[in-house]
Amino acid sequence: MRVKFIGILLVVVLISVLSGCVNQEAKGEIVAKVNGDSIYKEDFEKDFNVYKKAVESKVGSEIWKQLEEEAMRRFLDKLIIEQIISQKAEELGIKVTDEEVDEEVKNYINYFENEEKFKEFLKQSNITEEYFRKEIKKEMLISKYKEEVLKDVKISPEEAKKYYEENIDLFRDYRVRARHILVKTEDEAKEILKQLKNGKDFAELAKEKSIGPSAANGGDLGYFSKGQMVPEFEKAAFSLEPGQISDIVKTQYGYHIIKVEDKIDKVYSFDEVKDKIIQELKNREYDKKLKELRENANVEIFLE
Repeated sequence: MRVKFIGILLVVVLISVLSGCVNQEAKGEIVAKVNGDSIYKEDFEKDFNVYKKAVESKVGSEIWKQLEEEAMRRFLDKLIIEQIISQKAEELGIKVTDEEVDEEVKNYINYFENEEKFKEFLKQSNITEEYFRKEIKKEMLISKYKEEVLKDVKISPEEAKKYYEENIDLFRDYRVRARHILVKTEDEAKEILKQLKNGKDFAELAKEKSIGPSAANGGDLGYFSKGQMVPEFEKAAFSLEPGQISDIVKTQYGYHIIKVEDKIDKVYSFDEVKDKIIQELKNREYDKKLKELRENANVEIFLE
């Protein structure tokens, strides 16, 4: 239950902060129409700017600039899919009652221990309880629609085992925890590497010299798996053992020096992951359904 709450709270904070409620007649310009229903530019920009702020704080301004155009398109498509789901749920007679929303809000209040702390969360997030309820109702509706779509989908243990055997690498927990120092020039990197070889503390140098967003944390990137970093960085990081420091690594972002703090390498048994595999295969069926709905929907996009 706690994980569920944290996940939904993050969605609310990232998507709903600063959104507020706006009179539809005053919204004006639209960015998309979905089967005749409009997505307004004002709403889209408010939500997207909050998402932008959250992501930019994690990856840094320079990296965000490279991601922004594609992120904007993906974000709009997410809103389009949500609109389609809402329409289909209505066609199927799927509803979320006020009583159900009341109960969910009570659960949130319990998560925050009391109503006072809950209201303080809303205040800090700059959202009203009315808007919070609307967002929760939307999430509950989407969840109910997914349950309806998947209620007749059956995945046998044999299908799950076949998927496990054909994709064994997916069930390998192979991660490293690393720090890095990022600088603009190779000369800077050479000087820092020299200091490290002379015994200078890596975390302290990262705080002093790194231009990456993790500098304040001593360059600590936490644990990451393959596919999460650019190829040059990934290759260097996974080639190191705990305690080792890389040579200079050049990427599109500059010059890095990497230190691996820990490495995890474990393959989970089928029994350990069977339930997750079955859920994953069901989710794939759901994704196919959403893709089909998206392809068949009458969508007009006006985003420049």
